[in-house]
Amino acid sequence: MELVRNLWRKSTLIYKSGVQCTSLRHSGTSTSNVAEVAVFSRDGDSGLTITDAGDTKPKDDMIFNALGATDELSSYIGLAREFACDGKVEHPYVDKLKRVQMILFDLSHAISKSVPGKTRSFESKHTKDLEEWILEYANQLPPPEDYIIPGGGKACASLHVARTVCRRAERSITTLVRDGALDKEAQTYLNRLSDFLLTVSRIAAKCDQRTENIYIPRAEVTEEK
Repeated sequence: MELVRNLWRKSTLIYKSGVQCTSLRHSGTSTSNVAEVAVFSRDGDSGLTITDAGDTKPKDDMIFNALGATDELSSYIGLAREFACDGKVEHPYVDKLKRVQMILFDLSHAISKSVPGKTRSFESKHTKDLEEWILEYANQLPPPEDYIIPGGGKACASLHVARTVCRRAERSITTLVRDGALDKEAQTYLNRLSDFLLTVSRIAAKCDQRTENIYIPRAEVTEEK
């Protein structure tokens, strides 16, 4: 968990430092002490980072790829949540997206602590919750077309982006699961999460009264002309 906390802490410190430096420039105050204001460690400048398990690894190691993909997934879900809140009609899945972000943070913790042969458990309850949510929303929708093209409004499109990043996050942890460093349930969760994101993307289009974009084979387009 310490690695995850450090990643967030460093980002916050750098942001705060930028704000402070800007304030100094605008106020006309001397910037001779800028070095004291800017807080950063430079620890990762060599391309190496220490994991929560205490191992020093290159930044392109599978653990950091998995952490990065999981963090990116949570960020896109956060963006989708904000787009959903901007709509004229309340989107019913907003709180569920926030819950998913919390679980992804826990997943990042498990990834950062992963060691081959020492599996860290991941609760199956999280996957069961997703399955219940999927069934709940699927009952409110017509059967899906074979190929849905991302679009249908900002909330819908952003959920499609989150869905594709979710697939990448799932791929990124496959080796960790295979090596016994991460519970297979985590992989199952991400697999089900991509299904959930697809389902709520359709709910988003419905809430915003937007039409889903459906792939039309080239032959059918020619016939229509």
